[in-house]
Amino acid sequence: MNTSNISRLLPASLAGDFPALAQPTPSGKPLVYLDSAATALRPRSVIDAVVDAMVTRTGGVHRSVNFLGDRATQAYEESRLIVARWIGGLENEVVFTRNTTDSLNLIAQGWPDRRRVLTSATDHHSSLLSWGASRTTSIRPRIDGSVDELTILNELAQGDVAIVCLSHVSNVTGHMPNIGAIVEQAHRHGAILVLDAAQSAPHGPLDTQALGCDFLAFSGHKLGSPAGIGVLWGKSECLTRLEVVSKGGGIVQSLRGGEIKYKDDPWRLEPGTPAIESVIGLAAAVDYLQELDFERLAEHLKFLRSYAIEKLSSLPKIRILSPDAQDSMGPVSFYFDGLPSHVIARGLSDSYGVCIRSGFQCAEPLHQFLGIGPTLRLSFFVYNQVSDIDFTIESIRSLVSLNAR
Repeated sequence: MNTSNISRLLPASLAGDFPALAQPTPSGKPLVYLDSAATALRPRSVIDAVVDAMVTRTGGVHRSVNFLGDRATQAYEESRLIVARWIGGLENEVVFTRNTTDSLNLIAQGWPDRRRVLTSATDHHSSLLSWGASRTTSIRPRIDGSVDELTILNELAQGDVAIVCLSHVSNVTGHMPNIGAIVEQAHRHGAILVLDAAQSAPHGPLDTQALGCDFLAFSGHKLGSPAGIGVLWGKSECLTRLEVVSKGGGIVQSLRGGEIKYKDDPWRLEPGTPAIESVIGLAAAVDYLQELDFERLAEHLKFLRSYAIEKLSSLPKIRILSPDAQDSMGPVSFYFDGLPSHVIARGLSDSYGVCIRSGFQCAEPLHQFLGIGPTLRLSFFVYNQVSDIDFTIESIRSLVSLNAR
């Protein structure tokens, strides 16, 4: 590979922005965190913003007529604007949810067109389970585990599909389907496209206008925000069509004589007391990423991924699921013949201070299709460097050798 791109990596000093990396590990070795596709570590700026919100903005958002309520409401809506601008949308197109799963369920339960839903067996369980088995067609992947776009296009041509829901980036292989071709055909045949952007959101701003999708969902915790906050973006004309399925305080304009008048979008879709601290934390995480050079961030993550695949390839008995290709980004998944994945993951954690993911990655149907058991996954964020990968690969090599005896 072209190692000259190392000079384009983000500075190693960014790791100092993440206090979690300084904590002790069971082995006494420095923490190496390569599990950001599951959840990212939080930068100090996010932690400070959340603490400040707890102290100075604990008030009734959109409710309390006092200065604390005013501060909380202002911060809440300013956060919405920050997120909207980051994804190329409008303020009234951003709905705050609990996470990606919650966002997808909001569409699944609230979209009035109850015709068929197309998903891919490559997708996360959140996508596969949200829509209900009776009306969902899960498209089998291609032999390499990537999305079979041609079959999706053929299914759309039948004219009985309401929704196509796909992962923008696979959380197992890192494959990215051809969204442009799919959205064009979906709209031609009267369907909408929903994108699960949980894995693509951490790689830089998402341009919803360029993507052309109708809904887009992602979670804040994969960007470095607190857990418990997600985003559902929808085109204005699509959000308006969503039925209110989760009901409670804060979503009604009036309730008189049993007659309900809901607020406008997006507030009619945000019932109950909002997670103000997490919302502010999400905005702080976006601000942190915006301070970086986005082109350099993308190059950083792409280089680390390619470097990891190359180094992993030198290990014995390894099977790598993630291609080093232009249509792939994000995580790198692999397994070893005859060696349980959890043994490697636990050994890395307990003996070397390395945190990675093991299991079916919430994508068991894809593993079944490929005829394999649980896998291991490396994933990267702004705080990772080549040295993290080198140490992890050598640690894996030692564990494989030890368990082969």
